[in-house]
Amino acid sequence: MVPSFVARPSLSVVRKEDFADTSLIPAAFARHVTSRCLPPDRSPVHCSYAADEAEGGVRLRFSSKVPGLDEPTLLTHRFFFVDRDETRERLHLVTPEEPEVASEVLVLMDGAERDYCHASVYDGENRLLAVHAIVFDQRGRTVPYPFTERYVSPHTLGRADLDEVTDDAGRRALRFTVGLTGLTGPVPIAIAWQSMGRIDRRELTCTPEAPEAHHEIALDANPLLAPGDWVVIAVDEHEGFLAQSLVSVQPAG
Repeated sequence: MVPSFVARPSLSVVRKEDFADTSLIPAAFARHVTSRCLPPDRSPVHCSYAADEAEGGVRLRFSSKVPGLDEPTLLTHRFFFVDRDETRERLHLVTPEEPEVASEVLVLMDGAERDYCHASVYDGENRLLAVHAIVFDQRGRTVPYPFTERYVSPHTLGRADLDEVTDDAGRRALRFTVGLTGLTGPVPIAIAWQSMGRIDRRELTCTPEAPEAHHEIALDANPLLAPGDWVVIAVDEHEGFLAQSLVSVQPAG
């Protein structure tokens, strides 16, 4: 039997304007947290990180503190090493009395001068609470990854929505729609769905007459989809950032 899936966003859509006043990925993504165990009227998750030299590599330490908890909850620290296409996870129980937890991972540098990863905190429903992009070198020095203006598209973003749609036969799909405004001619864009070892990228075009474009993944009877965390991202013709979201995909039923 060909599998079917259910999908749930791990946060709301991050837009290019979120980087208008910051080059820090944690600050931009914090505006789109949708966790039900951390309501938006509470303080954000406080994170810190450090690294030390270790034999053959670097020992990376990542800490998170969630103030204002009403009850114990389970958190996940997730490390995604982009260039290695590798993910590591640590589970932690946090309580109102002990809201701070830490994870350590050993990273073998294999002769590389430096590397980087995304260190994230997820709640028990796999919704994103915080994310940090960390650059570290073989001596244990760390800096945040600066998402500066040169990485952001100059085009004006209109619509950027993630929706579940159904065709005439009742088959479901998850659709990411992006639109540009103020166009005077055609502008190529790309929308990609990506997970560990799998990228489904589509080249599209926005025009003054048809300023919106979309790319979707089928949720029913799709042998090319697998459970896990999926990133959907839209970029312009020069790979400038337009919009992004994260989706948790699980088997239906």
